[in-house]
Parts: sequence; C-alpha cells; structure tokens
Amino acid sequence: MVDLSSQVIAAYSQGRRDFSYCEMQAIRLSQYALTGIDLWGCNLADAHLADVDFSGSNLRGADLQRANLRRTNFQGADLRSACLKDAQVEDAIFQDAIANQQTEFPENFDPLQAGIHYLGPNATLIDSNLSQRDLGGIDLSHSDLAGAQFTETNLLGAWLVGAQLTEANLSNANLNSSNLSNANLQRAKFKGTDLTRANLTKATLFGVDLSRTDLVESSLSGAICDPATQWPEDFDWEWAGVYCLGPNQSLWAADLSNLVLTGIDLSGANLVGVNLTGTDLWGANLQGCDLRDACLSGANLWGANLVDADLTGAEIDTANLDAAMLS
Repeated sequence: MVDLSSQVIAAYSQGRRDFSYCEMQAIRLSQYALTGIDLWGCNLADAHLADVDFSGSNLRGADLQRANLRRTNFQGADLRSACLKDAQVEDAIFQDAIANQQTEFPENFDPLQAGIHYLGPNATLIDSNLSQRDLGGIDLSHSDLAGAQFTETNLLGAWLVGAQLTEANLSNANLNSSNLSNANLQRAKFKGTDLTRANLTKATLFGVDLSRTDLVESSLSGAICDPATQWPEDFDWEWAGVYCLGPNQSLWAADLSNLVLTGIDLSGANLVGVNLTGTDLWGANLQGCDLRDACLSGANLWGANLVDADLTGAEIDTANLDAAMLS
C-alpha cells in the first residue's frame, strides 16, 4: 500500500485543506500539525495519527477504526458520524469537539467526560462554545442551549424548534431559513445576525435587541416580546403579528396558549377574549386586568395576583387557582 503521508503534508503546506473522501487507510502522519483540515468521509482506518494536531478540523463521517490516536488533538473538531471503534485514544484531547448519535467511540470511552458536545434533538449544551462552526441544517430541536456561544456560526436551515436559547450569543450567526418556532430567546444576543426567512413563530423575545439583524421575509406570527425588545428601524412588529406583553398592554383576542409566562407582569392589561389555554402563569401579576371572555382552561395560575381583575365570562373552571389572590 502506498504511503501518502508525504503527498498529504506537501499539499497541506501549499495551502490545500480539502481532502474529503480521500483513501488514506494506514497512512502515517504522526506528529504533524494539520489544524483546520477537511477529512470528511475519509478512510483513515488503521492510520498512525499519534500526536497529530487536528484541532478545528472536519472529520465528519471519517473512518478511524483501529487508528493510533494517542495524544492526538481533536479540540473543537467535528466528529459527527465518525467511527473510532477500537481506536487507541489514550491521552487524546477532545475538548469542545462535536459528535452525534451516529458517532462511534471505543469501548469504555466516555465522550462527555472527555469534553465532547453531543449535538442532536433534546441535547443539553448549556454554556457550550459552538462559535464559528458549520452547523447548517442541524436538528437541535427542544435542546437546552442556554448561554451557549454561536458567534459567527453557520446555522443555515437549522431546526431549533422549542429550543431553550436564553442568553445565548448568536451575534453574526447565519440563521437564514432556520426554524426557531416556539424557541425561548430571552435576552439572547443577535448583533449582526442573519434572520432572513427565519421562522420565529411563537418565539419568546423578551429583552432581545434585534435592531441590527436582518428580518427580511421572516415569520414572527404569535411571537411575544416585551417593552424592552428592540427592533430594526422601520420594522412594524405589530403588523408582523408579534404580541407585546407587559403592564397596561392591549392584547385583545391574542393567542397566548401553552406559553410559559411565570412571574410575568400583565397588571392593567387588556386581555379581553385572550386564549390562555394551558399557559403557565405561576406567580403572574394580573391585577386589574380585563379578562372578560378569556379562555383560561388548564392554565396554571398558582399564586397569581388576580385582585380587581374582571373575569366576566372567562373560562376558568379547569385552571389551577391554588394560592391565587382573587380579592
């Protein structure tokens, strides 16, 4: 078998980075610095890669079975769908590498203990650093991404339905055509973010500064904001179907069903005919609200302040009113 190591090193030294789908079985590349190399889909089975620096590299779908990976640096590398079965990984560095359910690791290897981030639906990635990654089309629906860093990350067409993105940093990220419906984006950072054609239906936008984002052709119907939310100049958020929640706001006939609004202050608001079915209003301030003909079926009003609220015609029979203040 031909040893391709000298050819690969020469090409890399001349600026080539894309070696995707190359046949490199049993190649010897030990001790070389190959940061940022693209080895997507490469056959690296039985390769000698000890002490190689693969930090920030793309090894997505690569076959690394039985490879010598002792002391190899995979920091920040993309290992999604890669196969490392029976590989030797003693003292290898995996901090901030990313993997998915299709990634195969050696027996008795603990990816989470090694600092690897699992990406996929329902993932837990609180405060994770995923900046400057290519995550186009990824499915992170219903994941906990609170405080995560996505600065300059490509999330084109990403699926973030119902994701928890409170205080996440999405500055200069590409969220073009992404699905953020029902996502919680409270206090998230969006400086320079591309939200063109993004689906933000029923997203929570409390305290978000969107003034320097691109919202062209985005969908915001049913999204909720508060008086602290900032919008691009000349953007008509009311016309876009966004509801502004806060004291004395007019929310006549708004659909606020199945939202989490714990502790919210809606005192004095016009909530005539509002749909609050299944909404969590634990500890909410609804003092003096006009709730005539509102639907509160299945709503959680535990500890809510309803003093002086007008509940004429409201559907409240199945709501949880434990510890609520009614007078």
